[in-house]
Amino acid sequence: MEKDATIEWMRKIIAVIVILISMLPGYAEVFYSNIINASYLSDFAMSTFPVSFWGEFGIDDLGLVEDLNTKALVRVEAGMAQRTIRQRPTDGSIITDPSEQEKYSAVFSEGLVGFEQGVIDNPAEGKGDFLTFSFLVGVRWEQAFASLHDVQSGKYGGVFDNPDYFPDGEEIIGIPELNGNKYSLSNSITLGLDFNNLDRHYLIPEGYNFSFDFIIGPWWLLNTPTIFNTSSTIDYWKIMYTASYAHTFFQRDQEDADMNLYSLYMNFDLGCQIIFGDAIPQNELSVGFRGMVIPPRPFITDVKASLSLVGPEFISVGTYPMVTIIMENAVAAGRLLNSKYENIGIGFYGTIGARFDLYIMRMFRAYAGVYYDYLAPEGYDSGFDYEFGAYFTAAF
Repeated sequence: MEKDATIEWMRKIIAVIVILISMLPGYAEVFYSNIINASYLSDFAMSTFPVSFWGEFGIDDLGLVEDLNTKALVRVEAGMAQRTIRQRPTDGSIITDPSEQEKYSAVFSEGLVGFEQGVIDNPAEGKGDFLTFSFLVGVRWEQAFASLHDVQSGKYGGVFDNPDYFPDGEEIIGIPELNGNKYSLSNSITLGLDFNNLDRHYLIPEGYNFSFDFIIGPWWLLNTPTIFNTSSTIDYWKIMYTASYAHTFFQRDQEDADMNLYSLYMNFDLGCQIIFGDAIPQNELSVGFRGMVIPPRPFITDVKASLSLVGPEFISVGTYPMVTIIMENAVAAGRLLNSKYENIGIGFYGTIGARFDLYIMRMFRAYAGVYYDYLAPEGYDSGFDYEFGAYFTAAF
């Protein structure tokens, strides 16, 4: 049944693409964005080898509205994720002791098919539409299994063999997609508005953008076990709001080379999530705090401000050091989601820190950072923390 559902979904995607291509005007263009993002696992290859990829392809410049871009697209995400159990599976209460938090892995694939339509043209020449509307229909598949560490240790069942977390016959409330055979297949619809006036130049970013997305994955959208022969029900409604602002204070080139000597710029990023539902999957809890998972409540907002000193470039263009000072704060409020408990709570979180990055030809990044989490989310320890790693950043 799982294989048949996946094959049928792929057939529908191919059919949509064929129909769109058959309607393609002579001046439209097929585009390939290739890899647009990637992710890594902390317990695999020291977070240096990518295990998940995001890609996008479709048809651009359909010309439905004069001077505004119309794009038909397919976005695909596939790979593996490492997750930590931070809510007790049987009742949804927060596991505050880090020593009691167990890990597991999940393989997944997600496809979204839809279109983007420009609404307001950008007055700046060469930039994309200032306001864009999008409509996407998505399908996501997940299968959970033991963490890589447990598998390497010969514990092939991992935490799922522990009756303290997963007793036989009990419904899994805290992590609804882990019911029964730990398999889930869910559908969603996304309506989005994107205001884009941000130049993300790696040395001199400037401008702002903000986006608004309304995402629904209710049980009646074929997200119940009787449809795809799963043991999990998915049910959620989500509003996502993000905003970014960047400003370069100054920049200077080297006198004897066409390379950057130094530049100083600031970034401001805001993410706000409002989410409701009786069975909210982990992947829909989008807003975090310094890479930490905030206990899921209906309202979560995270605000981050940073100041970056970049340069000098050396050896080649795109090879440079960067030092960044970071301050981040977040708030979460409302009744704990995916839980039996009805009490309403509120949490405040905060950190300050500094990070050093070394970029090589804009294809490789190595970094090290130190932070002081003066208010860490429940389930984490406050105090000093650090991070380091390296990975490729280029898309091929």
